[in-house]
Amino acid sequence: MPIAVWLYLASYIDRANIGNAKVLGLAKSLNLTSGQYNWALSIFFIGYVIFETPSNILLRKLSPRWYIPALTVLWGLICALFATVKTASGLLAIRFFLGLAEAGFLPGIIYWLSCWYPRSVLGRRFGVLYSTVSLTGAFGGLLATAIHSLDGTYGIAGWQWIFIVEGVITAGFGLIAAVVMSAYPATAKFLTEEERRIVILTNEADRAQKAREGFNGKQIRSAFTDWRTYLWALVYISIYIPVYSVILSLPSVVTGLGYKGTTATLMACPPYGLGFIIVLLAGWSADKHGRLFYHYIAAVLVTSVALIVLMAVENLVVRYIMFFFVMFMFIPVSICWVWLTANLAGPNKRAAAMGFVFSVGNIGGTVSGQIYRAEWAPRYVQGHAINLGCYVIAIIAGTALWLSYKADNRKRDLATNEKVTRTKPLDLLGEDLGDLGDRHPSFRYYL
Repeated sequence: MPIAVWLYLASYIDRANIGNAKVLGLAKSLNLTSGQYNWALSIFFIGYVIFETPSNILLRKLSPRWYIPALTVLWGLICALFATVKTASGLLAIRFFLGLAEAGFLPGIIYWLSCWYPRSVLGRRFGVLYSTVSLTGAFGGLLATAIHSLDGTYGIAGWQWIFIVEGVITAGFGLIAAVVMSAYPATAKFLTEEERRIVILTNEADRAQKAREGFNGKQIRSAFTDWRTYLWALVYISIYIPVYSVILSLPSVVTGLGYKGTTATLMACPPYGLGFIIVLLAGWSADKHGRLFYHYIAAVLVTSVALIVLMAVENLVVRYIMFFFVMFMFIPVSICWVWLTANLAGPNKRAAAMGFVFSVGNIGGTVSGQIYRAEWAPRYVQGHAINLGCYVIAIIAGTALWLSYKADNRKRDLATNEKVTRTKPLDLLGEDLGDLGDRHPSFRYYL
């Protein structure tokens, strides 16, 4: 977990630091127009969309121990090279390659963690991991402001120092990860034989996950013949568009409340602090009580109400307070990580489906950079309305998934004449789900 958290924190800082760099001199130095800046935000995600699915399939062929650290070092170095950019076209090019290098990381790290822990404890783990995103908003703004104090040192602008320092730190994290990271429980040297046996048997009892499962093309293909994979993709894109648009644009949106420069970046930090806390609490609650859909839908509704208030109210204090409630947008993402990985049996199908779902979700990233447009300042009503529409789709698609999982569990309970619940799970120790995976009659979906 510590490895995953530090690497994920670095990845989000590196992808979102352009927002802080913009208000701290990037836009002025490169003479960026509003359209050019928005495209710089969007083009990053084109690399994601292209490479996420093949990357996760490739991860099944290679060892996560080497693959994930290598990606980290690569995107860290590319981030540092942002300091060499002199034109808008150069910014677009390097943002694309940053997205391409970083694309395989998130679905890879989520898949890797899902191979270590049973489904009943993933909520807290993914909550801790994803809370780093909200921490990025708070810490990233503070870090960017601190690094900007180097403005002029060695003739380098403050915004350039932001990319250099943060990129070098990320590359260093990648090198450390290559030394300390273990691929899977069966090969983890830091575990004793007894600890290794417990981890392996726990995962097998939970979802029939074997200690060593090779690459299986048929199971990979099953991810793309399962209709739920595409419904999950719809869920993911509808919850990712609001998250990305707010993360990339909040410093600029806060300027609409009357704050400028470093003050704007600092005033964007407190809402992220609340986001950090509530994601952790949601993860703890999901593990304790289950009911993943209820956690998902409640957070979507809270965020939707906050967006409606932002559209309707002009009072600056009320609008700033609403940004604290907008931070509930982080909860559906971390809950969906748990829900998706918990309901995909078999490492091959899980890797492929997760890569595809994350890839489609990041199509939303290409859209997100266009949502909070400068011409819609200072209230950004149209941007809030677009995000609200995304959440309406998220409610419909998430509800359809929940009902389908619930119906399949009921059919399987009737077929086996056994009521399986979260507190009374089915022991799958010794069970072979084969190519059926989660479609096997013995498997039960998390609700």
